[in-house]
Formats: sequence, structure tokens, C-alpha cells
Amino acid sequence: MKRELVIYPLLFALFPVLALYSVNAAEVSPSQVMVPIAVVLGATILLLVLSWLFLRDMKKAGLLVSIMLVLCFSFGHIVNLISPPSGAGYNMIPGSSVWEGALLLLWILAAGVSVYFVRKMRWHLDNLPRVLNVVGIVLVIIPTINIAVHEIRGTSQNSETQDGLEVKLSPPEILPDIYYIILDRYASASTLKERLNFDNGEFLDYLSSKGFYVASESRDNYSETGESLASSLNMEYLDDLAQKVGGTATDQAPLYAMLQDYKVWRLLKSTGYEFIHFGSWWEPTRENKYADINVNYGGSLPEFSRLLLKTTAIDQIGRMLALWGDERKIQYERVAYEFDRLSQIPDMEGPTFVFAHFLTPHPDYVFEANGDFLLTQHAAQRSPETQYLDQLVATNHMVESVIDRLLTQSKVPPIIILQADEGPYPDFGGGFNLLGASDLDLRVKTGILNAYFLPGVDTSALYPSITPVNSFRLVFNLYFGTELELLPDRYYASYPGEPYRFVDITDRLKPG
Repeated sequence: MKRELVIYPLLFALFPVLALYSVNAAEVSPSQVMVPIAVVLGATILLLVLSWLFLRDMKKAGLLVSIMLVLCFSFGHIVNLISPPSGAGYNMIPGSSVWEGALLLLWILAAGVSVYFVRKMRWHLDNLPRVLNVVGIVLVIIPTINIAVHEIRGTSQNSETQDGLEVKLSPPEILPDIYYIILDRYASASTLKERLNFDNGEFLDYLSSKGFYVASESRDNYSETGESLASSLNMEYLDDLAQKVGGTATDQAPLYAMLQDYKVWRLLKSTGYEFIHFGSWWEPTRENKYADINVNYGGSLPEFSRLLLKTTAIDQIGRMLALWGDERKIQYERVAYEFDRLSQIPDMEGPTFVFAHFLTPHPDYVFEANGDFLLTQHAAQRSPETQYLDQLVATNHMVESVIDRLLTQSKVPPIIILQADEGPYPDFGGGFNLLGASDLDLRVKTGILNAYFLPGVDTSALYPSITPVNSFRLVFNLYFGTELELLPDRYYASYPGEPYRFVDITDRLKPG
């Protein structure tokens, strides 16, 4: 009788990785999937060997390992069904809940019962490998087809979207460093006052005293990070992109490609600038493959690996045994580390263009107002509004420290754009449907911090309602001899799940 190969455990191990990748392909590069694939395949082979040594039967070993894989990779999904994470995918107060602990005990019990059952079973398993091999092949083929379609479509779309604005710079004799600092979800002064009864005047007065122009009526052009940064970094609205990929398209790869290969860095690079990218934990800005230097905190896994780990029981076991760090603490350390590194840029030789994306005061809320780490148990006792304000105050202090050093240590006065990509959600935690929001909530979500330090030039072209799409148009006009027209300041919302279907909400945001 022909002996069937027991390959289905390897296919079952591949399926969760490929399935997760297939639904996140727009945000994840193929290279990031290679390490998780190698780890799960290596672990599965090891389990197969150990199970064979224990059972002395490869068919039983394959069955047992497959059961363990199903139990392991289903754990996180079951946890989310029982107790879904708060907000828009953010685990605001992570930790081992009662449900997670109880489910883990059931998982361990099920694993033990499976070991006993498989070892004692007397059934003939001659046909089992053939059947499960076919099942495994089908499971792997389905996400592989989706991934292949995405890659083919993405390659075509990306090649079609790298055109548009033609600009030629005439750089000044002495090139100043340029800093584009994004403070994610930093609200406007009016939002803070009206929604949280918080006066941010002390920080704004500090900026003004240093020579910044604070655009007090500024709003985001798009109220999602991807769309907002793609627009500001390419100095264009996204109408052409939407037309090329289709308004009902859901694949965000063309959008995220514009966060990697964008007009601002290419133009500045052509005039002699070194490109330094400060990344976040969010995958599209975690690093930039075109940057001369990438700065990020190395204390955590890439986002895809973290998402995969969270689907498994291994994550829960590891957190209970403190085998890896608290993600909230890692985010705290990342922000503090990158602000410190940012303050050191003036020590570098040559002109630099710095893009820095800080996920603060964006949740997770990890800062006390004095800059200390916000303990999980303390965060659980505070409202999202309180946590947001504490993190904003801590952010103000870090920004002030960085600006003081950039201004005092730079040999040539730098250009600094300090800007939010979007405003906070009205509940200061999770998301909401922007299209169904009230006018008040729209004002909260679109109002942003936007401040410019533009030394040595006539800044009369600045105005209170200037928006991010015009930031670098203005910089290039003032310093690099261009005559770019400033675009009308308009504001857009998009349909949930349809990032290219934009709705103009400008009229809803007009005063009175």
C-alpha cells in the first residue's frame, strides 16, 4: 500500500499566516511575512518530530499537531468574539481578562484531552492523510489566490499613480534642515476648549514666542492618516488617485505607496538633502525603504507579527508569564526614544529632511501628564478624555524640549512644520462613521494643530485656515523659487471600507 505523506500540518500552519496577510496585504510587505512563515513552519516540524517520538506513529502525530494548531490559532479569534477590543482596533487597556484566563484553561484542558484521545485511539488512519492533505491544500490556495490578485493589481495601480505635479526647485545657497513633525490626532485649540474645557494657550504661546505661526483655524483635508499624509506629502488632493483606482476600490496599496515614494522627499533629495524617516508602530509609516536613515524603537515586533501573535494562545501564555514586554510600555519607550533622537539631528552634517510620525496624543494612552509611564491599572480608572489630555500635555513638554534644541543647536535656522494629520475621534477613543456624524463631531474630528517655523522669509502668505495640502507648496515657494498655486482648502470624508470614495464636507464646516 502506498504510504501517504503527512504534509497537512504544515499546510494548516501556513493557512493562518497567509489568511491574515491576504486581508492586510495593502499594509504589509511580503518580506514581513517571511519570518512568521519560517517560525510557524519550524515550530510545526519540531512538534511533528516530538509527537512522533511520543506516539511512534506519524499519522497520529500529524493529527495531534493539527489539533494543536487549530486550538492555538483559534484562541485570539474566540477571545475577540467573547470580548472584542475597544475602539477602532486599539487595545486600550490590555491585560489578561477573566474571559481570556478562563478560555486559556479550557484550551489547556482541550489540548490535554486531545493528547490522551489521539494516543489511545485504535482507529485506522490510512485515509486520513490523503483527506487532510487535500483540505490543507485548499485552505492555502484560497488566500494565495487573493494575495496574487492583490499583488498583480497593486503593481499595475502603483505604476499608474506615480505622476502628476511637475516641480523644479531652485535651492538657496545654504540649505536649512527641514522637519515635518506629525503629532497624530492632536486637536485644535477650539476642540480642546469646547470639548474638554482645556486651554492649550500656554503651549501655543510658547510656539508663538519661538517664532512659529500657529494656523488657529486649520483642519485636516482628510480625516484618516493614510489619506491625509498621502495628500500633504504629495501636495495634491487625491482625486486623480481615486479616479485611477476606482472610487469603490478597497485596496489601500496605491494609497500607502504614496507614503513611501512621495514628491516632497524626491524633490528635496534632488537638491542635496539627506532623508531621515522617524517611524511609528503603524505599518505604512514604520519605516521608509527610500530613506537614507530609518529611526524606530527596536523593542517590538513588526505590526503584522504582533497581529498574528495575538490570534494565538501563545500570546496569552506569554503575557501571563511575562515572557515579553508590555506593548503599552514599548509604545511609551518608542515615543520618548524618538523624540530624544529627533533632538540630535542638528548634530549631523549636511542638510536633512526629516519626516517624523509620532502616534501621540493618539491612543494607546501611555503617558502621565508629567511624562511618566501611565500604569495599566491607573489608566483603567480614568476616562478616555482624561487620558487624552494627560498624553497631550506630556507631548507638549516633549515637543518644547525638541524645538528648543533644534532652534539653539542648528547652524542654519531650520524649517519646522508641526502638524496633526487628523483630529481626535469625538469620544477620544475608537472610531465612528464620519459621514453620519453631526456637524459638531465633524468639527472635532477635523480640527488640528498646525504650526510653521519659517525663518528669514516673508510669511504673509500664511493664513489661519491653511491646510496640510498647501504646507510644502508654501515652503517651496518661499525657499526654493517655485510658483506653486495654493490650492483651495477643502475637507473630505470617505465611506467606511472605501478609502477612495471621497465626499466633500467643506460646506458643513463653514462657520455659522
